Amino acid sequence: MWYKRSEQTNRNAAWYSMLGIVNILGSLLSYGLGHIQSDLLHSYQIIFLFCGLLTVVTSVFVFIFMPDSPMEAKFLNDHEKLVAVERLRMNQMGVASRVWKWDHVFEAFRDPKTWLWFSMLTAVSIPSGGITTFGPLIIQGFGFSKFQTILFNMPFGAVQIIATLGGAWLATRFKKKGPVLVLLCIPPIIGIIILMVVGRGPSHRGVLLFGYYMTSFYPGISPLIYSWSGQNTGGDTKRKVTTSILFVGASAGNIIGPHLFKPSEKPRYSRGLKANLALFIAIVVMVLLAMVWIKILNRKHAATRESMGKAANVVDLSMENSKEVDPEEAEAVGAIGDKAFDDVTDLKNEDFIYVY
Repeated sequence: MWYKRSEQTNRNAAWYSMLGIVNILGSLLSYGLGHIQSDLLHSYQIIFLFCGLLTVVTSVFVFIFMPDSPMEAKFLNDHEKLVAVERLRMNQMGVASRVWKWDHVFEAFRDPKTWLWFSMLTAVSIPSGGITTFGPLIIQGFGFSKFQTILFNMPFGAVQIIATLGGAWLATRFKKKGPVLVLLCIPPIIGIIILMVVGRGPSHRGVLLFGYYMTSFYPGISPLIYSWSGQNTGGDTKRKVTTSILFVGASAGNIIGPHLFKPSEKPRYSRGLKANLALFIAIVVMVLLAMVWIKILNRKHAATRESMGKAANVVDLSMENSKEVDPEEAEAVGAIGDKAFDDVTDLKNEDFIYVY
């Protein structure tokens, strides 16, 4: 509702990359808070209360100062609100309608894209839940002390930031999500294989840390899936329902993940690593299936436009940089975009162009 599709990926990744800051500063924060002596609270309770209260305080400022849509932004005048909405016409995604539409709900559940992204997000969230929980224990299994483990877990966050922002930049640069998602799956696959085959002797610590840090590319996958889903879903209600389904998948994956690792299996955690390896390979397969399906949908929409007397092949201006858009080209689009603000779903809007 705020950005062109060409702008959404980098904004989403910038927000998501803050998880890397959590891994860097959060490790030290937890270590410090964990040393507070208290007769009333356990160490973990102090950590949870501190982070929870910080979240509540932040949410007050978000509620007061962050508007839900451009039309509700107090810092924009009427003309600026009109410009903010009009620049999104070629997104073909509608705006906040505040109207619940059951046909959008049913379409979201029937749409194969929804379940492809749900499966991808669940698949990546399972390793996320497992590695987030057992990552420090995996490092400790290399033969490091508890404090060394905290320090060596910090570069994990740095690599996470690089992978998240770098993946978003590549996806924006080449206007494609699928190939970048496949690329981001390769380092974790290599890293897991290293952790599975390399011994746990003191001489292997450097190689093992390298393998562990290679797995830290996986956090760059989730924001691209969210962006990919958001950019390929039209209709306000359908978009909300689809996003909710994805959050269910992410939550389920984070619940399942830690159960694949057992302290009794240290230091190799073979079962968890094998499961994670299979999941990353499955993500690659699902990404390729999604790309094929999206191409089929684009061909269907092109055929529908042609049958209605519109241009079959249309440049997706929402994926172009404003400086790259030719005014004559934009004018030639003609009737394309006349349903942009009608709050129709992507499958029912022949002008909708899917991004793969």
